[in-house]
Order: sequence, then structure tokens, then C-alpha cells
Amino acid sequence: MEFTYKAYGELLSLLEKHGYTVCSYHNYREHAKSVIIRHDIDMDIDRALRMAELERDRGVCSTYFVLVTSGFYNIFTRQNQDWLRQLCDMGHEVGLHFDEAKYDAEQTDMVQAIEQEAGLLEQCLWRRVKSVSMHRPTKKTLEADYVIQGGTIVNSYGTEFFKNHKYVSDSRRNWREDVTAIVESEAYDRLHVLTHPFWYSDVEQSARERLKEFCEEQTGLCYDRMKENMRDLEEILLKDEL
Repeated sequence: MEFTYKAYGELLSLLEKHGYTVCSYHNYREHAKSVIIRHDIDMDIDRALRMAELERDRGVCSTYFVLVTSGFYNIFTRQNQDWLRQLCDMGHEVGLHFDEAKYDAEQTDMVQAIEQEAGLLEQCLWRRVKSVSMHRPTKKTLEADYVIQGGTIVNSYGTEFFKNHKYVSDSRRNWREDVTAIVESEAYDRLHVLTHPFWYSDVEQSARERLKEFCEEQTGLCYDRMKENMRDLEEILLKDEL
């Protein structure tokens, strides 16, 4: 499967053709054949919005997980808050993407840390956070089966969704299993599909091309942010010089 919006749209069509209903972590039991589609926003909220619009146009609602500890974006900037709230307004769920590597594993109560970060995200969204996914989870975390806020926040890596569902992911721009073949086989009534919107474009790109493009985009965004905060920036440095 290519990493293009067209190919992703074809995957949605294939799921529908084979009788799968796109569900959330909260209502999948209502359907005989369900697929939970989850998107981890690791580096680029803008790309996530593009994928969300594609889904909306097809009548699909999925789940987007956002970091509150990202070094690439700040969820509290006006632009990012607007984008995240647009995701919610389209009917998608926005949950917490939790990076345990930001904490000292020996000194931190991870469940408490997750709950604290969920509270921050709720302040950003003005909505309750109902689910969490782990970013780069360790073996310990995968086996922990965390119960968060007494179970009111769903752990997407809990046993139900990581083991009892057929889980397939495009991590590091690589489908470790053929997601198309899995759907076509209809061997599973419960699917759990993870994508990373960062990798998707209008045209197919290699991982190197996509990463290079992202770095170039970030240079321009960095200049724009400086311009918002520095008077007469052009007298010191022109954007074309970068």
C-alpha cells in the first residue's frame, strides 16, 4: 500500500466493501465486524487535519492521538488549538499520545503522569479526553495493561485492543503486515489499524524524501514564528536567505 491520500481512501473503501464498520474504542461492540482506526500525531498536526478531512468526506470518524510533550509542536498555540478543535468538530475523537520516555521510569507513577497529561489536553480541547495511546511503548508498558482514571480513559494498548483485536500498524513508514490482504481475508471480526499521518502525501515519497521535505517546511515555519515575535525581522534576515 502506498503512503498517499488516494491509497488511504482506497483502504477505507476496501474496509466498507468487506463489511467493516469504522468504530471508536467505545462503541465497537455494537457491530459484528468493526475496525478501530487510530492515527498517532507524532510531528505534524497539519497532516493529520488533511487525513481527517478525507475521512469526513467519506462519512468516517476515527481517533487522533496528540502529544502534549512534543518537541515539534505546541498544542497551546492558537493555530494548533484551532486544528485540534476542528478535528473534534468533524466528529473525530482526539486522545492523548503519551511518551513515557519523557519520564524517569524508576521515579514516576506512569498512570498518574498519563492522567496529568490528559488534564492538560482537556484544557486545550475544552473537551474530555477519553482515550490514550503510547508513543514508543516499552515492553513493560505493553504488558502493564494500565487502568487509567478508573477505566474511564481507554488504554489503546490494553489487552482488549492490542491482543484481542487484530492489530496492524504502519510505524516508521512500514506496514509490518499486508493490511490490504488482512482486510480481504475477512479472517478477523475486530481490526485495530494504526497510521501515522506524517508519512502521507498527494504523491508517493520515500522516507528520505518525506523527512527532507519536513525539515525544509520547519525552517520556513521557524522564520514565520520569529516574524510574529520580532519587529522588522526582514531588516536582519530575509526568508529567502534560508
